[in-house]
Amino acid sequence: MKKAFLILMFSILSLIVYSMTIEEVRSQKQLDGVEFEGIVTVEPGLYDINHIFLQDETGGVDIYTKSIDLTKMNIKRGYKVKVNGYVWEHKGNLEIVVDPDNPKNKIEIISKEKKIINPISVKTDDINKEKYEGKLIKVSGKITKIEGQDFLMDDGSGEGMVWIREGTGIDTTIFRKGIKIEVTGIQGQYLSKRELWPRDKKDIIAEDLYPPKVRYYSMEDDKTVLVMFNEPILRNLKANKTVRILKNSVEKVEYLTDSIIKITAKNPINNQKIIFRLLQDLNGNKLNMSSISVSYEKNKKIKNVLFDAAHAQKAGNADWVTDGAFSDFGDKVKELGMNFYSEKLKITKELLEFFGILILPEPNAPYTKEEINAIINFVKNGGGIFIISDHGHSDRNGNGWDSVRIFNEFVDKFGFEFVGDNLEEAPLAHILSDEITKGIKKIGLWNGSSIKVLKKDVKVLIRTSENKPFMIKTNFEKGSVIAIGDSSPFDDGTGDAGDMLHNGWKWGDDSKLAENVLKYIFNELNK
Repeated sequence: MKKAFLILMFSILSLIVYSMTIEEVRSQKQLDGVEFEGIVTVEPGLYDINHIFLQDETGGVDIYTKSIDLTKMNIKRGYKVKVNGYVWEHKGNLEIVVDPDNPKNKIEIISKEKKIINPISVKTDDINKEKYEGKLIKVSGKITKIEGQDFLMDDGSGEGMVWIREGTGIDTTIFRKGIKIEVTGIQGQYLSKRELWPRDKKDIIAEDLYPPKVRYYSMEDDKTVLVMFNEPILRNLKANKTVRILKNSVEKVEYLTDSIIKITAKNPINNQKIIFRLLQDLNGNKLNMSSISVSYEKNKKIKNVLFDAAHAQKAGNADWVTDGAFSDFGDKVKELGMNFYSEKLKITKELLEFFGILILPEPNAPYTKEEINAIINFVKNGGGIFIISDHGHSDRNGNGWDSVRIFNEFVDKFGFEFVGDNLEEAPLAHILSDEITKGIKKIGLWNGSSIKVLKKDVKVLIRTSENKPFMIKTNFEKGSVIAIGDSSPFDDGTGDAGDMLHNGWKWGDDSKLAENVLKYIFNELNK
């Protein structure tokens, strides 16, 4: 009887998995299996769709899931979650990896009763200390230096770095050197740098000392100007009083949103200045006078080109941005007399109102439903779009979404889809006659996807030696669509140290192809 009882107890105990504290989890060796619970401090979709952060009384940690879209689990900030995974260090930052191929690994919501984790108030120099990694902290100080998405801040204890991640929706144009700022976020590490990562706009409280300024403007026709300001403005602008056009007259000023206005002139605008007086933001910061020089020939909407940089275009080895491996592509836009912008903003209907051409370079984070609708309507209403994909399984940040899967969420509406294979051929065998391929003899394909044509009005421009379509063009209602299955032809080989890039821009006629695409779309829009 005693023996049977002991066997039963041993069997029960063998089913019990020891749950660790997060402090204990962080002390384990790489590849050690762990199981623990914590409160969600960063929900999925802010840093990426496959990342959350958990915290308990002892510490905090990053949870990374291989190819699992955690947004579908409806995990909210403050939920209590149980995790089974293994320890891994990615570029200096400790992660707990949940691998769907391991049946033991899992993420489970165990309580939806939201518990608020209050940030730990620390000095700016504490951002550089390992003991805060993975924890929610808060610092206050002055901005001392701004570099792109990063800025340094100091409260007198020493500088700490703040990094604005893409999915947070934080507009970096609000930052100025010298302003006071309070930042809440997760302390993390990237290579040799420790950084503070705010989660969303609410994590930033910045001293607002600066008046609004014009962010974009474009002309719909020779009498109509759209103007976007960098922040919401007071609705005090009035025709021929606080908005004037030199040597012309303003017929109407309309507010389309809190930060976008439409100005209608009495006569065509040609190399004239639009003057704004008493321009004021919602915090009372006022600019007595500012101006923009406007010319229909230079500023018409169809000459404005937007490069999307908001969807993990720099993930892993990628660097498909105009201050990286697509810098020569950006320079080509300027050479052609167009105005190019690269933005890490969510794609919206309002944003696209300022542009005639949209370039989508190999994303590694999916577009939202709202963004997809904005893109489709942009083309439907006469915009031109250039879609640049890559080969299948080119998921550079492990979130389960490569460019093939991302684009295939909507490109079928244009009459094609990316196959997701992995092809290499340089030069490509078949270049078909078209305006886009005029003067093109040699194009390279270095690990890209072929394209499946779904509608007969889609024209194939380039095929492989096996007759697989590689580049196509089509029309969708009023707009133009061009798509290609590889980012390498437009990669100029520049980018962050350590990125494995391929300088295809100067190979064969790759750069000429980019030029022809831009000219073709512009000519289509100009008809």
